[in-house]
Amino acid sequence: MLQGGLTGLAGIFLLVALVMILYFWWGRGWFIQWLKGSMGFALLILSIMAIFTVVDVWSYHQLQAEQPLATVSVYQLDDQVFDLTLVDSDGTENRYKILGDQWQLDVRLLAWKGPVAALGAMPLYRLDRLSGRYLSLEEERNAERTVYPLTESRWMDIWSALKGHSFWLRAEAGHAVYMPLVNGAVYAVNLTPKGIVPHPMNDVAESALKGDW
Repeated sequence: MLQGGLTGLAGIFLLVALVMILYFWWGRGWFIQWLKGSMGFALLILSIMAIFTVVDVWSYHQLQAEQPLATVSVYQLDDQVFDLTLVDSDGTENRYKILGDQWQLDVRLLAWKGPVAALGAMPLYRLDRLSGRYLSLEEERNAERTVYPLTESRWMDIWSALKGHSFWLRAEAGHAVYMPLVNGAVYAVNLTPKGIVPHPMNDVAESALKGDW
């Protein structure tokens, strides 16, 4: 389990750091004491960062095979005004007012790569943002937009820290393609080798995806 592995590594680091901090802060002589104190303080800062990293990691969910990341239900309130109900994998339900003709769900992913990837650990994910857009270019530029952050990091953002860097743990952005806003449509959002892919859950959504809207 990727989440447990990262937590275990952080725990080992914190244990080693605690032992070293106690060692560095135990000594005689002003220079040796200052040197040990400085190194101990640096380890203390790194330990705090490790704790914040673990807290951020636990804001992600472990991906389970064949389990949707979320389901999205659409209810039309007015012309280009919709009420979206988003239910995550934990069963938590939230509602959002979305303006436009289409909706998109952005997802953050943390996954192993390199030799560690051979262990087969499923990636971690976190629902990042829900937004709407217009089909008309003029409306897209000038009309009111709706964008909702779904989760945010508190102190340490491990995904942003890893983004663009080559480590055994990589940060990826999984964007669901823009999906039609049609009254009564229900979608499931799944993670596939091709990325984040919504699937129709009823006839209304299936017809919308075929262009019958």
